Amino acid sequence: MRTLEIYTGAYASGKSENAINRAIEYINNNKKITLVDLDTVEPAYCMRPLEKTLKDMGIDLILQSDYFGLGEAGSYVTNEQINCLKKNDNDIIIDVGYGVTGLDTLDILNDIDLEENIKIYLVVNTSKFETMDKDSILEYIKFNSGENKKPWKKISGFISNTHLGDETTKEDIIRGYEILKQVANETKIPIVAISADQKFQGQFENDQYDGIQIKYLNRLMPKALW
Repeated sequence: MRTLEIYTGAYASGKSENAINRAIEYINNNKKITLVDLDTVEPAYCMRPLEKTLKDMGIDLILQSDYFGLGEAGSYVTNEQINCLKKNDNDIIIDVGYGVTGLDTLDILNDIDLEENIKIYLVVNTSKFETMDKDSILEYIKFNSGENKKPWKKISGFISNTHLGDETTKEDIIRGYEILKQVANETKIPIVAISADQKFQGQFENDQYDGIQIKYLNRLMPKALW
């Protein structure tokens, strides 16, 4: 049974970075992975500028190559994106854009209702206004769930990814985790990982904090369009 991992979150939460690094993790463990860019809001921003880099790593990619969206303008969706779940038997990672429909964007995918092992991860950056504290995160969870309340459309886990770009400190990472922990305790949704830039390697004992694994990111997104 293959795994379908879906990464979602607010604008600049780091969902694309986490999705990409998760795909790299699969490749490093000699597993086949298909990475799907389902950002229908800003399709030129996420993975298109990184296409050659990611393919050279051995990652199978599905993305838009001929269209440009900006802001909430919406954009064309390709047949390859719509039928990405039929493409092969690889494990699949999907990066969902931050648009107004939230997880309802996934409804365009043929056969998603047939998937037996769906994991949806909400990436949270508490440095962003939309998810800056417990109440705003809880509100964002409702917003992001969309209107179509299908049984599979539920969050499997949180990824704590508080950062301020190059100005991020260890204290920022811990602060963000502690805020998200309040939400995890209330919702009973686990925090499955804490993400941090590779420069923080060696700063957390046993690469953990509060028993949660630290996943160090190879930050490729700054090399994207803007």
